[in-house]
Amino acid sequence: MTIKAIRLYHLVAPLPETIGNALVFFQSRETLLVEVVDRSGVAGWGETWALPGAAAAIIESRLAPLVLGQDAMKVGRLWHEMCAATGSEGASRMAVAALDMALHDLAARLREVPLSTVLGGALRERVPAYASGPFFKPGGNPYREFEREAAFYLEAGFKAIKLRSGFHPKEDAAIAARIRRLMGDDATLMVDFNQAYSPRAALDASERMAESRPLWIEEPTTPGDLEGYRLLAGRLEPALAGGETYSDARAFQPFLASGSMDVLQPDIAICGGLTGVGRVAALAELYDRPVVPHVWGSSVNLYAAMHFAAAQPELPAGAAPPMPYLEYDMGPHPLFDALGRPPINPDGTVSITDEPGLGIAPRPTAFAALVRTSREISAA
Repeated sequence: MTIKAIRLYHLVAPLPETIGNALVFFQSRETLLVEVVDRSGVAGWGETWALPGAAAAIIESRLAPLVLGQDAMKVGRLWHEMCAATGSEGASRMAVAALDMALHDLAARLREVPLSTVLGGALRERVPAYASGPFFKPGGNPYREFEREAAFYLEAGFKAIKLRSGFHPKEDAAIAARIRRLMGDDATLMVDFNQAYSPRAALDASERMAESRPLWIEEPTTPGDLEGYRLLAGRLEPALAGGETYSDARAFQPFLASGSMDVLQPDIAICGGLTGVGRVAALAELYDRPVVPHVWGSSVNLYAAMHFAAAQPELPAGAAPPMPYLEYDMGPHPLFDALGRPPINPDGTVSITDEPGLGIAPRPTAFAALVRTSREISAA
């Protein structure tokens, strides 16, 4: 069970079309895949996507020397040692996240159990999934494909959709109303402003959307604007969601203490991996708040979030199925195509795999065309 090698794969996948949110458009998907291999040849996989180049450099220079030669089953101890060596901010915590995710996957594979088992055990066989999309298109009407794409999500089996919003309150409300009519009264609608508004503009847009009955308003303003969240929490009926950019569980504490965040959305690939997000879940449980991980990057992060959600306690979500949910990115996604994705069941859920670890085994040959750089770091 001794770790003998760490392999880094920086992937860049061009998109067939430019897509985006209210803050940024992008033309490719990018992530850093991390493979941790023990001396028997068993491998675990993790990733971080926000700053892949910087995270790779930190892993190579500072974290690999700590991890190589260590017992792969001592995941918690290694997490604390990695955090002590690198700190809790930015790319350092993202590098820890990727390795921690891979170590959890490796530990589960060595025990020949699903990842959810090493996270405490699955509490459900299926997790409700929401389609994350549609995305904005550049030039002309940015909402122009929303109805067509939302109809496709519904046909695929989704019972919940999270819209991108944030360009203009009046147009945001108009498209939300059209998507609500398309979905019907029983489906679940969420709205993501992607930090694009000031608190007052977010309030305007949210009030205009009231008839569309969104379950939550996500990132209504900038991530650290506690006073803005407090303003909105006192005026709006939908839940407020956020936290995808936070790198440490402590960042959620002021929002929970002030009652201004209802759905916590740490990203496993950013917030210290599964150990880090487990700390968020422990904090959230004290306030009876659900944790619904933000999912970006590749299938590795998606499957990690699926297993995490399976092991979380059920909390009521109003008219929708109980939380937690799984965010399922429905934009064009070459990384999903290369690594695989879980199918959507007719009831809008994904089934938790009983295969060892994540339930997928990425093959370097499958994503070889997407590799910008790769590196193996081995124990002496």
